[in-house]
Amino acid sequence: MQSEDIAVAPAVTVVDDEPLALDVLIRAARSWRYECQAAANAEQALQLFERRQTPLLVTDLRMPGRGGIWLVGEIHRRWPDVGIIVVTAGDDSQAAINCLNAGADRYFLKPVHLDEFHHALDATFQAYQLKHDRERHRSQLERKVRQQTRRIRRDFLSSIDSIVRTLEERDPYTAGHSKRVRALSVRLANCIALGRQERHLLGLAAKLHDIGKHGIPEVILHKPARLTAAEDELIRQHPLIGVRILKPIVRNRTVLAAIRGHHERMDGTGYPDGLVGEQIPLLARMIAIVDCYDALTSSRAYRPPLPHHRALEFMSDGAGTHFDSQLLTAFCGMMRDAPSETSSHALPAAISLAYPVQDEPLI
Repeated sequence: MQSEDIAVAPAVTVVDDEPLALDVLIRAARSWRYECQAAANAEQALQLFERRQTPLLVTDLRMPGRGGIWLVGEIHRRWPDVGIIVVTAGDDSQAAINCLNAGADRYFLKPVHLDEFHHALDATFQAYQLKHDRERHRSQLERKVRQQTRRIRRDFLSSIDSIVRTLEERDPYTAGHSKRVRALSVRLANCIALGRQERHLLGLAAKLHDIGKHGIPEVILHKPARLTAAEDELIRQHPLIGVRILKPIVRNRTVLAAIRGHHERMDGTGYPDGLVGEQIPLLARMIAIVDCYDALTSSRAYRPPLPHHRALEFMSDGAGTHFDSQLLTAFCGMMRDAPSETSSHALPAAISLAYPVQDEPLI
């Protein structure tokens, strides 16, 4: 912060085109232990401030060039914390009032009474010190809040990683599923030139999309046979359970909407809300594609994995009904262009490290 970079020492810039008046003010200020720099007009004073800003400015109003009113406005606009004192002749009182409205702190009339000048300098400098100290304190607090926020984010993400790993360890058939879905989702985001912020939000939502399965009994999650209607209805609750788990700590609506909607279908037959077409959030439509691909190419208790090309063929049949057609085209093109061994189970390490989880905005 600028106010932290400037040492607060009693210093003043004095501006007056009358050499005698300027000399009197400088001598008086120095006798009170103020460092001084002097200018004979407004333009020169501004140049001095650009080289060395002082906490205080004392300026006459009537000077050659642009004059004191212009100088007051420029100083207040560019260095709003500077204390400004205006010295003016009696017939310039209205101009002095205009200066107060423009940002000056005080004014007094010529001839200058030194005791009044001394009081004005000290009071204005003390006000500057208070503002400087407040700004420094605010900056320190903001820095501590940022540090604490980063610490909380790291702790939160570590906890989430542990929860996701615990979930996947309950079922050996889905080990690494969330990590693979996240990595492929980020690759898809790159293919469609998704913005950096949305890409990070997508990465987080993809990592957490199945966290609601913590609320589903293992006997249902691992059942090798067809689910009953009641069991299927319970499975369909996991997006809602995930949102309930995360809502107290992840307040980003885009992330929560992506998690809630990753099982919606374009034709409205998905769950939990039966959304249709573009009612389904973009990030949810992206996760739905990647989630399905990883499920098809993973081993399950009730079936072996599909080969890479067969999974893409199977998914292509769902274009426009199950999946967003344009996103599915981009995904299939991305996967077909990749080396044959680059399936969701053989992701290069570089993909997993390209967007580290701790960089993702969370709350």
